[in-house]
Amino acid sequence: MAFASSRIGVQEAIIKPCDLCEDDEDVNWFCKDCFQNLCDRCKKMHLKIPNCRNHEVVSILEGIAITKEAVTNLCQDHNVPFSFFCRTCDQNICSKCLSKKHKKHDFIDIHEYQSELHKVLDTMLNEKETEKEQMTKNLVTWSEFETRCEKTLRENYTNIDKRVKAITSAATEEGEKLKKYLQSKEEGQMTESKESKEKIEARKDAYNAEIQAIKQNIPLQTTSSLNQFVKTSVSRLQSLKPLSIPTPRNSMFTIGSINKDQIRDMIGRDGDQRDASGPSRDKTKKRGKNVLEKWQIMKTQKLDIKSGCFSMCVSPDGSIWIGGEGVVYKMSSDCSTVLHQIPARSYGMSCQYISCLQSGDAVVSYGGLSYIDRFTSDGRRVDFADLSPNRTSFIAVSDDDKVAIAVGKDIFTPTSVVLLSKEGKRLNKIEMDVNIASLCFDNDGNYVISDRKHQCLTTIDRNGTVLKKIQMKKSIPQRMTCDRYGNILGVNGQNVFLINYEGKVQQSFTLDCNRGINDICIDKDNRLFILVDGYKVIVAKYLE
Repeated sequence: MAFASSRIGVQEAIIKPCDLCEDDEDVNWFCKDCFQNLCDRCKKMHLKIPNCRNHEVVSILEGIAITKEAVTNLCQDHNVPFSFFCRTCDQNICSKCLSKKHKKHDFIDIHEYQSELHKVLDTMLNEKETEKEQMTKNLVTWSEFETRCEKTLRENYTNIDKRVKAITSAATEEGEKLKKYLQSKEEGQMTESKESKEKIEARKDAYNAEIQAIKQNIPLQTTSSLNQFVKTSVSRLQSLKPLSIPTPRNSMFTIGSINKDQIRDMIGRDGDQRDASGPSRDKTKKRGKNVLEKWQIMKTQKLDIKSGCFSMCVSPDGSIWIGGEGVVYKMSSDCSTVLHQIPARSYGMSCQYISCLQSGDAVVSYGGLSYIDRFTSDGRRVDFADLSPNRTSFIAVSDDDKVAIAVGKDIFTPTSVVLLSKEGKRLNKIEMDVNIASLCFDNDGNYVISDRKHQCLTTIDRNGTVLKKIQMKKSIPQRMTCDRYGNILGVNGQNVFLINYEGKVQQSFTLDCNRGINDICIDKDNRLFILVDGYKVIVAKYLE
C-alpha cells in the first residue's frame, strides 16, 4: 500500500489488519517504506522480495505513531502534506495555501525551517554546556584556593611567632590578638569557599538536569511540535544563568620592622593577595604618625618634550605615560627617554586626563569632548568609546580594569560617573548632586570623588551608594590617587596632602614650582610621580 495522500486513508492505516493477507491476528509489524501493516508471517515474506529487502520494518506501535504523525503533517484545508512554513503567520502551510492566503508572506521550505530550529536548539545547548564546563573549572580553582589558605595560615603563624620572640614583652599581647584575627579571617574565607562550592554544585546540577531533560524529549520529525518544543526549550535554557562567585582573597603576612611606637608593625601587617581579577574588599591600612614626615625627593627630571604636558600615569611595567598638547608620550621609567610619541585624534587636542590599564595601554580623555581614546604599548591610537552627548573630564582605572569617566553637560560641571569595561563597553552611569573636581578608585574598587559643590571627599560604591564623606576644611584635591595602604594623595596648586584610611587630612607639604602641580600618580613601590609646571617630573618617597 503506497503512502496515503488523504487523512481518511492514513487513519484507516492505523487500525487496518495485515495489508498482505488481510488477517487481523499477529499484526505486529509496520513497513515504513511501503506504509503497510504486516503480520509475523507476511513480514518474513515481505523481506524476501528483492525490491523490499532493504526496507525498514518497525513495530506496529511505532507504525501507529508514524501514521498519526503523518496526519498532523497534512494541511487541514487541502489534505496535502505541508511544504512550507510561513514566518509571517508562524504556521505550517501547503503549496495551495501559499498561492492563496499566504501569497505575499515571508515563507521558507519546511525542511529548511526544521534545520533552522535544530540549529537554534543546538546553539543554546552548546552554550549551556560551555557554562557548565566553566563551573567545573571554578570548582577546581576553589579547591586549590582552600589548600593555599591552609598553607598560608601555617606560614603566618610561623612568621608571627618568630617576630614575637624578637621583641619586648609589651608586643606579646598584640601578637596574640593578630593571630586570632588572622585565624578568624581565614576561617571566614574557608567558610565562604565551601559555601561558594556548594552553590556552584547546585547550579551545575540544575544545568545538567535541564539540559538532559531537553535532550531526551526532542521530537524526531514533527515540525509543528518541534517548533513549539524549541521555543519552550530556548526559554527554559535562557532562564539558566551561571552563578556569580565572589573573588577569592588569600591573606598574606608581611614581616614588619621593630618600632617602639607601632607594636602592630613590630609583628607584621595583615594584607590581601589577589588570587583573581576583581577589586579586593580589604586592604592594609597604614597606621601611626604622619607618613608625610618621611617625604624625600629622589629625583627631578626635566622632560625632553617641546609642548606642555597636562597628565601622567604609571604603567604596570614601570614605564610612564604623559598626556601633552596633541600627543601622548610613553616614557622610560626614569622619564629620561621617549619610547613612543603617538599623535592624538587631531592636532591641538589637549590630552588632559590619562590613566593606565593592566595591559599597559593608556586611556585618554581630552577634556570637554565626548570621546575617549586608547593608546597601545606598541605606539598606536585606537578609538575606545564615545559618550555623546556627555562631555568627558577625569578618568580613572580600577584594579579589575574598569574605566570610570567623570561626565557632564559641559567640562566645568561634571556631575556623573560612567563606568566602562576595558573594551570600552558601557556598564552603567551614576548621576549625583555634585560638581566633580577629581576622581580615582580606592583599594576596594569604589569611586572616590572630590566634590567642589559641597567641599568634601565622597566615597561611593559602583551602585551609587554613599559609603563615606569627608568634609574638607581647606582646598579639595584637583588631582588625586590612592596608595596600597588606602591613603588618598591629592594635589591642589603647589600643595600635596594625604588623607589616611580613617579620613583624617594630614598636613600637606609645598613644592617649589612656578605654574603649579599638573598631576600625581603612584607606582607599585609606593613612589610618587608628580608632574609640575607642564615639563618636569618629581619622583619622591614618602614612606619608610
